Formats: sequence, structure tokens, C-alpha cells
Amino acid sequence: MKKVLIVEDDPMVAMINKKYVDSFEGFGVTGCVSKREDFFDILSNKDVDLIIMDVYMPGKSGLELLKEMRELGYTTDVVMVTAANSVKEVKKAFAYGVVDYLIKPFEFERLKEALEKYEARSVIFSEKENFQQNEIDKLYTSESIEEELPKGIQSKTLNKIIILMENEEKEKVWTIKELSEKLMISGVTIKKYLDFLEKNERIRASVFHGQRGRPEYRYRLMG
Repeated sequence: MKKVLIVEDDPMVAMINKKYVDSFEGFGVTGCVSKREDFFDILSNKDVDLIIMDVYMPGKSGLELLKEMRELGYTTDVVMVTAANSVKEVKKAFAYGVVDYLIKPFEFERLKEALEKYEARSVIFSEKENFQQNEIDKLYTSESIEEELPKGIQSKTLNKIIILMENEEKEKVWTIKELSEKLMISGVTIKKYLDFLEKNERIRASVFHGQRGRPEYRYRLMG
């Protein structure tokens, strides 16, 4: 479960954002705060994976809080959700390491996209101790398939599989079992998504015939 801290001075907006986040499988809100003291109290005493932060706050702005938390050594991921859209503020936010920036009012789907991208990338970081340059390049340029997805194919799961495969060696060959174990998704579900990716020419499947048992399908990225 990814633990999310919401930093928002408007109680109604905080409640709506909490409802949005809690509706996503694998995410839960660990707290909603509007004051600096409460913010750092939670950071110091609770596990927080992701912060959803407004820019306009009483006493100290979200950007100032972000700057202060970085100076104190907190590397927690942050998504800015705010009406602030000036070039100066957006540039500062990314300079302080936000992973996404949502401008109010935003659509529910845009927050959903931000959480899905964050979760998919967090899988990669949890699996790695060191990165090669090509892996970093893929991590920050990876894009999901944009076409309308058929029934039964969810973009969240699809992106997890794509990003995992893209952040390994290009010629790496995967089995259904390997993907299932790394992503903690059933082999039946993995097979369904791999079939979809093969149909869309994103991966290539081959059959390996061992000495015993049934043939085993193996997959690798194309291009």
C-alpha cells in the first residue's frame, strides 16, 4: 500500500483529493494537513511514499515547504496540485524534484494518470540498486500505449509491464513467470497483456521447447 500525505489548506478540496486517492487500489491517505508543523510531524513519525501538495498555503507556500523538506534531506516523491500556473512557479517545482504537476481544476483521469505513472516507476526503483545510463533514459522517456484499450486491459497494469520491460536490457527475454513474480500479478493476467502487446507489435514472442513438459513462451521488446 502506497501511503499518501495530502497538503491542502481548503478542507473541501482535501476531502475530494482524499476520496480520489483512496479509490485507487494500492493507495491510501495517511493524513491531510494544512500547517507546516503538522506536515513535518507526519514526515518525521510516519512512513509517507507520496505527497500531494498545494502551492498556496497559509504562512508558508507549498513551494517553500518543498524547498525546506529537500534541505532537510527528505526525498519523498511529490505531486503538485495547484491553481498556480506561472512559468516561475512550475519551473521551481520541478527544480525541487516534483514528479508531476497538476493545474486546478483538473480532471479525475489526470490524477489517475499521475498516480499510475508514479506507481509504475516506483516498481523500477524498488528493483534496482544501481542504474545504467540507458535505463535512466528509458525511465524518464517511457510512454504508454495511447490508443483506446480494449475491454479487460487496464492502462495501470499495462504501463507496469511496459516500464519494467523497458528498464531492463533491450535484448532481455522474459517468461510469464518472471514478470508475474516481479509485478506480483497472476500469470493468467500477464499472459493476457502480453498477447495484447504482441498484437500491437510492441513485443515479440518465441516458443522454447525444453526436454520435458509443455513449450514455454518467452517475450522481448521489439525495436
